[in-house]
Amino acid sequence: MYKLIFSTALFSLGLFILASCQEDDDPITPTTGTDEFLIQEAMFNNNTLLSFETITASLEDGTTAECFRMTFAANPVESGPFCPETINDVAGMGFYDGVTNPGLRVFAEALMNENAADGYTMVNSDGTVNVDDFSSGPPSADLSYCLAAAPDDDLRLTFTIPAEPKLAATNNVITEVELIGLSLDGIPINGDPPSAVNGPLMGGPSGGGTEINFPSLDPCGGHHDPAGYYHWHFVPEVVNKVLAANGITEIACTNMTQTVDVDLVGFAKDGFPIYAYANEPVDLDECGGRTAATDEFPDGTYHYVASTTEAANVPKCLKGVAANNAFRYE
Repeated sequence: MYKLIFSTALFSLGLFILASCQEDDDPITPTTGTDEFLIQEAMFNNNTLLSFETITASLEDGTTAECFRMTFAANPVESGPFCPETINDVAGMGFYDGVTNPGLRVFAEALMNENAADGYTMVNSDGTVNVDDFSSGPPSADLSYCLAAAPDDDLRLTFTIPAEPKLAATNNVITEVELIGLSLDGIPINGDPPSAVNGPLMGGPSGGGTEINFPSLDPCGGHHDPAGYYHWHFVPEVVNKVLAANGITEIACTNMTQTVDVDLVGFAKDGFPIYAYANEPVDLDECGGRTAATDEFPDGTYHYVASTTEAANVPKCLKGVAANNAFRYE
């Protein structure tokens, strides 16, 4: 049985999509794989990849197609720090959308003082910070919190991705926290993280509350879903360039090697590759993609490119059709 978040309040954080945890109702018929596809089993981290098989599954446009179903062990990378213990500590980062200095911010004294100026006090009189990891249920409604969900290392993550990308009639514009794809380690890559005030029912004014629940990302741009699995909201291989472009010097990503050339970092849920370029190309389309040769695809292929300046730096839209229920965990 798939593990579901234990309360409506946790679901309201929007850190995962419920539909992604449900099985496809259509029958899945195993078929024989080939070596002609963009996605190859050998590209993925064999220390975290548990199974790789070819199936037939339904797509979001109502058709069926040959797909790869890949299952990975959860949380294969070191993560953190997320929330500061006291107002004097520097920890992760988050997207603040309050009145005072909104934008990508570091969890440090300046941000917490500005939270307080906007009426959202998450620092106690002794200087400690209100931190919640969901281990005791949803956060209290009468306090503001920095959120840092606890990991669950026993989870398995399964992705279903078309073996051959199929262009959609219109671009899929990625919404907040929507699944985009997966890294080569099997880590989910999602859209923009939920913000403090206007995130999906985060408890602030947009949700009818008076306090905020502010999710924190680590310096590499990831955090744990309330269900326990780690996922990215940034492509971490160029996140230090993004931090510099946004004037952030207090933190840096040290848990992921930063790209110095051009690196394949994962695949979108539509089957197209995702790359990190040390020098972002100037010929990207509206989704942040381009067609070009790479080491893995010397004859050239369409692929998405992580931004080196925008926060978050993930693709803003996808060109292809994804499988129904492209992600689940158990």
